[in-house]
Amino acid sequence: MKQYETAPFWETKTLEELNAYEWEALCDGCGLCCLNRLQDEDDDTAPIYLTRVACHCYDIGAGGCSDYANRFERVEGCMRLTAERAAEYTWLPETCAYRLRQQGRALPSWHPLISKDPHSVRPHGMHALNPILESEDIDLEDYIVDNVIGDL
Repeated sequence: MKQYETAPFWETKTLEELNAYEWEALCDGCGLCCLNRLQDEDDDTAPIYLTRVACHCYDIGAGGCSDYANRFERVEGCMRLTAERAAEYTWLPETCAYRLRQQGRALPSWHPLISKDPHSVRPHGMHALNPILESEDIDLEDYIVDNVIGDL
């Protein structure tokens, strides 16, 4: 009997159809969503600026959240990414797998699901470069690294 290969879940399922394991596996671990962003608080249509200042829970050595399970309780403003929000959050990096799949686009070859290497984002520069941890004495405007994020 001939066996047929099936396409991987990220090619056959919508974001809404992913189970919890698949949802988490889709994240490439770049850490870019853990970086602070700036936007005029009085104008939600104003440009969003990315800084290199990471959330205080970001583990710089590991390149991820140090308390992922409790991040929403520990970090004011930490936003839960959902299928609906993948379309709304224009600040997500263009390379974000959730954004790509929401748009019906393929994952890049360096994505860990394809490369089978959990650190494959690093050689391709798709990670938080030289992040520093936020603290009360940091002025975020001094650490802007990108002009504008998203399709604004």
